[in-house]
This record gives sequence, C-alpha cells and structure tokens, in this order.
Amino acid sequence: MARWPDGTVNSNGLRIHFYRTGGEKPKVIFNHGAGDDGLCWTRVVKELESDYDVIMVDARGHGKTDSGKGDYSTAQRVADLAGLIQALGLDRPVVGGHSMGADTAMNFAAVHPEMTRGIFLEDPPIILPGEKFGDGKQEIKAEDVGKMMAKFMRIFKLLPKFIATRMARKASPTYPDDEIIPWVNSKERVSFNFLNSMTSMGMEIADPFEGFRKISVPVLLFIGDKEKMSIVSTESAQKAASVNDKVKVVHLEGASHDIRRTRFDGYMPALKNFLKEIYPS
Repeated sequence: MARWPDGTVNSNGLRIHFYRTGGEKPKVIFNHGAGDDGLCWTRVVKELESDYDVIMVDARGHGKTDSGKGDYSTAQRVADLAGLIQALGLDRPVVGGHSMGADTAMNFAAVHPEMTRGIFLEDPPIILPGEKFGDGKQEIKAEDVGKMMAKFMRIFKLLPKFIATRMARKASPTYPDDEIIPWVNSKERVSFNFLNSMTSMGMEIADPFEGFRKISVPVLLFIGDKEKMSIVSTESAQKAASVNDKVKVVHLEGASHDIRRTRFDGYMPALKNFLKEIYPS
C-alpha cells in the first residue's frame, strides 16, 4: 500500500495518476524514468515530505496512468505535465526527474518557463555529437537502448513477484526495501504498450543543448560516472553549463545511471540545498 494519498487529473486527453504528500508547503513535482513509476521516489520523498508538498507523477503508460497508445514522445510528456500543473492549480512548482523524467522536466522548463521556478535533472539523455552510450568498454548505439531496456523490463514484468524481488535484491544488495519494492512493483504496472513502443521510439537527443539555452530558471544537473553506465559525461555537463549560466552541475563519483540510488548520501544534501535556495522561507 502506498504511504501517501493519490489522485487523478484529466490532462492532454489522458487520465494522469499521481501520489501527493500534501499540506500548505512549497510544491515539488517528481517525474520518474522509463519503466519506473511515481512510488520509485519513495526513499527521496520520505526525506522531503516534512518540508514540501511533493507530487509523484505516473507518466503515460506507467503506474496507474492511462496508456499513451503508442505515443510516448517528449512533447506529449511535457503536455501531460503542463496539464497536471494547471489542473492542480499549482503556482510555479519546482519540477525534476530522472532519465526520461529528467528529459520531461528539462523540455518542460524550455517550453513553459512561466510554469516553474526551478528544475533538477538526474542523468538526463544529453550527449555530445559522436558520444556513445556505455562505459567506454561496452558502447551501445542510441537506437538499441530502447530495445535493451524493453527486453529487461518485460522479463521482470512477467516474473512472479517473489522471484523478481529476489533477483532485484541480489543485483542491488545495498539498496533498502523502499528502493527495491517500489522498483519491482513498477515493472508489474508498466504497460506492454509502452514496452512495445520502446523498441522503435529511440532517444530524442538531437540537440539537447538548444533546450538548455531556452531555460530561464535555476537548474541542478546530477551526473554520475560513465564507467558506471551513467549517460551524461563531464564534457556534456560542461557544455550544458557553458550555454546556460543557471546550470549547476553536481558530479557524484561512483554513481551509476541511478544516481540517487547509488549515491543517496550525496544526492539528498545537494537536492535539499537546491530546494532551499529556490524556496528560502
């Protein structure tokens, strides 16, 4: 059972589901990565709920939100988020996310600068021309990323939950249950429609730095280590900061693509400090 109450809004032609901590507090919206859902932020939100009203969104095709019916583009996710903020009557909340969710937050801030007062990005899909996905030893073509992820997630979706949980714990023995259990549950809930779409939708990384140029609010960019399969290289992060002086880069050494999960000790202080800068009272 979820720790927090949930709700739905009609946005962009879909029923969008979310969890919310509530209260008359500063608003923060979290957007999850591909295959996860809103409750995959449980460990982070436990640290924030006393000071912030946190909204954890299930993206289209994930959790309890409606299927995207084959359309999972960045533009649609941005429109979903804008509609949710309008439906809930939120006043320029801080918006952030991980991976796919970071892509949503980044492009949302570029398209709707008037609707947010700051964004945080955990390893978004930004790469320089010629860069490869992977750790340098094993390089992966961008067009193959979706296929590999879809295959991996489909396995966990179809496994009995007790086996999936056991495998997840073995793969990530340092992760606590409030990381493992929501992660396993999210794979059960992700739609086959989304997984099938992943094999052909590719990665929208044509020119992410053009998006950074359009962002007019403070940006906290978390990066890990390429040798640990983090997407964003130090060079890509430096490029983002060079085109927009509002970008602050936090490099957490030893972190994988799942930065908050592998370097929670560094992630939370940096995020809390950023939120205090945006909401000083």
